[in-house]
Amino acid sequence: MVEKTSEWYWVFYKESTNHYIVLADRDIDRDNRWVLHRDDYEVLTDCCRSREQAEKYGKEYGYQRLKYKTHPISLREACGFVNAHHRHHISPQGHKFSIALYDGDIVIGVIIAGRPVSRMQDDGLTLEVTRCCVKEVYKNGITKLYAAVYRVAQAMGYERIITYTLETESGTSMKAANFKRKHISKGGSWNSPSRQRENKHPLEAKYLWELQIS
Repeated sequence: MVEKTSEWYWVFYKESTNHYIVLADRDIDRDNRWVLHRDDYEVLTDCCRSREQAEKYGKEYGYQRLKYKTHPISLREACGFVNAHHRHHISPQGHKFSIALYDGDIVIGVIIAGRPVSRMQDDGLTLEVTRCCVKEVYKNGITKLYAAVYRVAQAMGYERIITYTLETESGTSMKAANFKRKHISKGGSWNSPSRQRENKHPLEAKYLWELQIS
């Protein structure tokens, strides 16, 4: 019989919002600790043996579980966040709309939606998520951003939403947001002798994901 590996859970709190967040040991590294510190979260405890115990601990101290909020955000602000936090992409040139993810105090993620970059996909009824950038420690908020895009796109009359992920990315967030993986594109450079361009994006193959709007 294989024994279950025990795991410790941390509880962080933010005094200004009265929120707490629970993270497992596997989610805590030097970078995430620094992000939480800069976002004004402090350690309440680091020795809970289960998520349930950690949740109870946070509530016993009078804090409420962090609930993400969404708000409109300008393209300029959204692009600034992407350029500061995205792992491998710079901000896009334009948008139809952008949405920010808040912890009740500061922006912790953004999503930018616009016309499809590929002319083959640009049929007037397709919206492309050109950037989704959330600080790693709050990555479970990605699905809330995609849900917000879905609602706006539905209200505007779009029939589907598309986006791309690198071949090396798992696509876990896309599956959680109910996107279906369609096919893989070759990737590569847009630079050519007749039109010189600087490559500011990864050149590896990408998967196309699609979500039909009902």
